Amino acid sequence: MTIAFATVALNIHQVGVADQLYKLSNGQFWFIETSTPNEENNKGGDADYSKRPYLIKSYESKETYHKALQIIHDADVFVYGSCPIKYFKERIKTGKLTFLYSERWFKRGWVNMFSPRLIKQMLFYHLHCHRKPVYLLGTGGYAANDFHKMLAFRGMSYKWGYFTTVPDLDIESVMQQKRNQITKILWVARFIPLKHAERMVELAAKLKVAGAKFSITMIGTGPEEESIKQMAIHQGLSDYMTFLGSLPNSEVMIIMKNHHIFCFTSNRLEGWGAVVNESMGCGCCPVISIDTGAAPYLIKEGVNGFTFDLSKENDLFDKVYWLLRHPNECEQMSINAYRTIHDVWSPANAAANFCKLAQSLLAAKTIQISDGPGSIV
Repeated sequence: MTIAFATVALNIHQVGVADQLYKLSNGQFWFIETSTPNEENNKGGDADYSKRPYLIKSYESKETYHKALQIIHDADVFVYGSCPIKYFKERIKTGKLTFLYSERWFKRGWVNMFSPRLIKQMLFYHLHCHRKPVYLLGTGGYAANDFHKMLAFRGMSYKWGYFTTVPDLDIESVMQQKRNQITKILWVARFIPLKHAERMVELAAKLKVAGAKFSITMIGTGPEEESIKQMAIHQGLSDYMTFLGSLPNSEVMIIMKNHHIFCFTSNRLEGWGAVVNESMGCGCCPVISIDTGAAPYLIKEGVNGFTFDLSKENDLFDKVYWLLRHPNECEQMSINAYRTIHDVWSPANAAANFCKLAQSLLAAKTIQISDGPGSIV
């Protein structure tokens, strides 16, 4: 089975699955990168993936562009991600198995219906893709529903996400090293409006009033960084909150292993939130906004973490304060969070499930993937 995957850039969100697909297909996998990698589409990664043997840079020359189109035409399975629609159109001509790989579209509500890219994509889908083997890999818990509202991919949608590298940890030993310490809470993101960094200052203020013993570490940079720091100072939280600025991903992972709770406070503009995968894979107990795409797929409430509602004033505080007062339960949730990422939402399991799904669809057989990537929505 030959597999091709086209999207804007090979980055930290994609490379784990790409490596695994290359391995599982015995080298019959190609990743078509359609734009020059930059700070935005690298998604915070600091590694160089340009030498991967399966990487085709379609933007480099006419030769690589036509090579990419030929690969898309010939592959048994094609995954179309965030890239020009001409790649999708070229594939649909073949009538072969194709997956559209997408986050939710209605991040801002129905106003997104006026997106030129969405209009082009949906017009093409409804005019040319019906009764053809075209399926959805919905990145996040809200993607499939957004497409269903546009009468697309009903009964043809599968769960997908972003898959970061998962370290092989002795998770029990990691937990043991953190016992009997002050509870350490971590936040990692850019300081921009959709990330709602101010919620961590509000959380710290409420925990201080409640008499809790804790510390909060915030990692990242952005236009709101200084205002958030000043907010913390003005509320007398300097002894509780530490700001580390921008750090390499490798250093962030080490810090995650030394923290107990990971908070993720983004709103619905967050299509997934791959840093949640990383935190759970390092043994943090997640408390994340239900509006984020990862939340419905990764979090089993009270089992491997909590979700909270940004519209409810005390919901984040209530969940975190409960964990501070129940350290044994917090530890067990952290262990379960690690196993969720290591065993289910890992690059290796995602690639294996994708191959099973693709092979079953090619053979017109039914396969039952009960949970995680590749399971039906």
